[in-house]
Order: sequence, then C-alpha cells, then structure tokens
Amino acid sequence: MDIFPEDTVSSATSSPASSLYSPSPHGYGSWVQELSHDQQGVRLIGLLYQCAAEVAAGAFDRANLCLEQINQLASLDAPHTLQRLAAVFADALSRKLISLLPGVSRALQYSTAASSSGEAHLVTAARRHLFDTVPFMKLAYLTTNHAILEAMEGERFVHVVDLSGPASNAVQWIALFHAFRARRGGPPHLRVTAVHDGGKECLASMAAVLAKEAEAFDIPFQFDAVEARLDDLVLLLDTPDALRQVLRVRSGEALAISVVSQLHRLLAADDVAGAGRTRQQHVPGSSCLTPVQIMARSSPRSFGELLERELNTRLQLSPDAASSVVSSLSPQSPAAAQHNQRTPAAGAAKLGRFLQAVRGLSPNIMVVAEPEANHNAAAFMERFEEALNYYGSLFDCLERASAAAHHHRQHAAEERARVERLVLGEEVRGVVAREGAERKERHERLAQWGRRMEAAGMERVGMSYGGMMEARKLLHSMGWAGSYEVVHDPRGEAFFFCWHRRPLYSVSAWRPAACRHSGGRLGSS
Repeated sequence: MDIFPEDTVSSATSSPASSLYSPSPHGYGSWVQELSHDQQGVRLIGLLYQCAAEVAAGAFDRANLCLEQINQLASLDAPHTLQRLAAVFADALSRKLISLLPGVSRALQYSTAASSSGEAHLVTAARRHLFDTVPFMKLAYLTTNHAILEAMEGERFVHVVDLSGPASNAVQWIALFHAFRARRGGPPHLRVTAVHDGGKECLASMAAVLAKEAEAFDIPFQFDAVEARLDDLVLLLDTPDALRQVLRVRSGEALAISVVSQLHRLLAADDVAGAGRTRQQHVPGSSCLTPVQIMARSSPRSFGELLERELNTRLQLSPDAASSVVSSLSPQSPAAAQHNQRTPAAGAAKLGRFLQAVRGLSPNIMVVAEPEANHNAAAFMERFEEALNYYGSLFDCLERASAAAHHHRQHAAEERARVERLVLGEEVRGVVAREGAERKERHERLAQWGRRMEAAGMERVGMSYGGMMEARKLLHSMGWAGSYEVVHDPRGEAFFFCWHRRPLYSVSAWRPAACRHSGGRLGSS
C-alpha cells in the first residue's frame, strides 16, 4: 500500500496482536502526531488485531478503547489505503461488538436497513465501477464462457442458467454470442435463464439488451427470468422436480450453469427456511419467497407457455403439497421448530442438497467462480485475520487503479471511495460482524469447494490451456498484465486470478460424476 513499505504492511498483518501493540492508557490526540507514517501503519494493524481479540473475549471497555484509538488514525475519507481499510474493519468490529447486545443490535437494524435501502442505486454504480477498474469479474466471465463454449461443441440447442444474481451482467452473455457466432457450424439456438432478485425492471432491461444483441448477431435466442435469490431456490428442494420446472430445463437442450461469487451464500449455518421466516416477520419488504411465489415469478414467453407452466405447477404442487411447504415456514410449524434446533452443519447439508439437485438436472457443465479466501472459519480471530489480508489486497487493487486514472483523478477517487464503503465494506461487515443466517459472506478456498462438489456427486472438468491464454490476452489488452496474472493450477483443473501472486479468485468447472465423456479435459483450442 502506498503510504507504507510493502514489507512493513505484510509483516504487520501476519503478526499476532500481542507482539505488536497493547492499548495505551494515555490520552489521545498528541501521540498521533508523534508517530511517523510507518509507525502509524504498524500501530493501526496492531490496534485492529487487539480490538478483534477484545471483541472475541466480550471485553467491551478494552475493545472500545481500541476503537477510539483506531478512529484517531483511520477514516473512510483518509488519503491512504491502510487508513481507509482500518476504518472499514473498525466499523465491522463495532457492529460485532454491538451484536453481543441483542436488544441494542435489533433496535439499530431498522435505521441501518432504512439508510441502506436509499443507497441501492449507489451500490449498483459502485459495482459497475469495480467491474470496470479491476479485472476479476471480466476474467471470470471470459473463462466461464470459454469453458461453456468448449462443453457445447456440436450442440444445436443450448440452455444457459445464470445463477450469479447481483454478480450477473449482460456483458457476459453478449460475449458468449460473439463466441458462438464464430464457431464452426454457426451458433446454436440459445436460451438464457437468469435467476436474480434485482426486480422486474432490472430483468426486463437485461432481456431487452440481450434480445437486441442476439438479433444483431442473427442468433436464435430466448431469455427467461426467475425473480428470486439463489437462497430461495433451496426452498424448492423438498418438492420433486420443482427446480427443473422453475429453471425450465427441457430435454433435448444441452445445459450449462454459471454461478459467479454466489454459491458461498448457501453455507449459512442456520437453515434458509428458518432465516427466511424471521426476515418475513421482522423486515418489511422481505424478498424471501415460497416455492409457489418463485414459480409465479418465472417469466413466461407466451400465453401458451403460461398455461403450460400453470398445468405443471398444479401437477407438481398439489394444494396439499403447496400447503405443506407453506406451513413448514409458519412460526407454529413443528417442522420449523425442528429446523431451529439444527446444528451449524445444516449449512453444509443445505449446499449439498442444492448441488445434488443441480446434478439431477444433468448439466453438461457447471462453472463456479468464487473468492479464493477462507472466510468461513468457525473461529472469529481466524476469519478476521484472513479478511484483513484478503480485503487489504482488494483495497490495494482499487488504490492503484485510482492512481492510474490520470484524467478525472478526483472523480476516480470518489468512485473508489464508494466501492470501498458500499461493496467491499459491506462484505467485510458480512465476514466480521455477522453470525448465523445473517453471515452470508462465507467464502472458501477451491480445495474445500472441491471436497463439497465431489461429495455431491460432481467431478472436475479440466480448464483448458486455451482458456488461460484468452484470459492472459485480456489482461495484456487492458494494460493489467504485471500486477495481475492468471495461473493454471498444476493439474490443469482450475484458474486462479492473482494480484501480486496472491490468488484472490478461482474458477473451476464441474459435471455429474456419472457423465463420463472421452478424456478428462475440455479441448485446448
């Protein structure tokens, strides 16, 4: 980071708190001016570690003392990266501390929800800036598309299911149009189904953009929308074949599934039904849906399809079945009471059930992009330390991109600040401050994802050398080569996207283990 030598920061963030700093009982203010920039950096990192330890121990007074001193050194508006990073983590630690007082925490949730709802459009703009300035999402889209293209060689009818939700972007599928149009034999009949809870306007906009591009490329195209979150789809798993029906998976179509930075959200410790019920009771405007509502929001393409869907809904969800699903979400339901008593292992079971349901759809390929970090550790201090290092790297990426914007530098700094506060800051709060069903940011490393996928009956599909070369070409063309790199893992089974050799994202491909094709890897063309 630019204010402090790199070795000072890296050694500070990897050292135990006790070896760096213990809060001083002296007054505040004057001691800040007495420290050099390097000393302030070491002091900040030490304070963060010490504060996290005090929060973990429930030591309110000592944690508050740490926070007061952090606030002397750090600010969201500070000119230096480490100061802004520390301010974000101080915010998360203070929220974690408040969560130890349930009454105070619940009272504050309403004002927090009200303020965040007014910033929804700013979050969208911040995500767009993040997409434009750092390459990770572009690389994820490109390598996902390359894997899909290779898996669909020779297929004439292709159905792509986009489960990426907030990380979904029409740009990915426009790029896929280009790739399909250039293949031998011409493009297939292509259908894209997007699962997204961004609202009808967002989905309608995506549909219009893609339809226009498909027409320009002369590609037979259909777009279906399912207005729901990925979490909502889990509610369908107790109903036979409902997932197939909602995603409109048809025989005769080759199926590809893309999920970018969303699968980890199914690892929440408490089960989704219990969490959804709580949100519906206490948070107005909750978007947690019942299976019937999810089906009702799946977009029909014609009146005939609407009738077909209605018929299928009646066949798959009889009144008795539907009422049993809905009653299982009610506060008085014995089943719901049982759910509330489940152990934290329910999170892993929930993901496993979802992956098994996906396996039952027999996709030709499922491509998964996830942050390469261990933010799902049970121990709070382990999670905190991992998050501090991981998000320190992302803050560094943004700072370098902002500094490189020679024209309109002030505007770039404002956009960077918005990303740090509304996107990365929210993720840090998710990792550090929240627990149970509220802690959705449960990133895991690829090795752990591999074990989870294989336990659900999936097997790896090797990522081709050609895909890696396309990704490296993108980095060079955008001027990102050098600091960023794409690494093919030694066995050729995944890609890692790195910043100064630190992996920050991974992309891997999977298929049902019973689906044995010739060879173990996609083509290298």
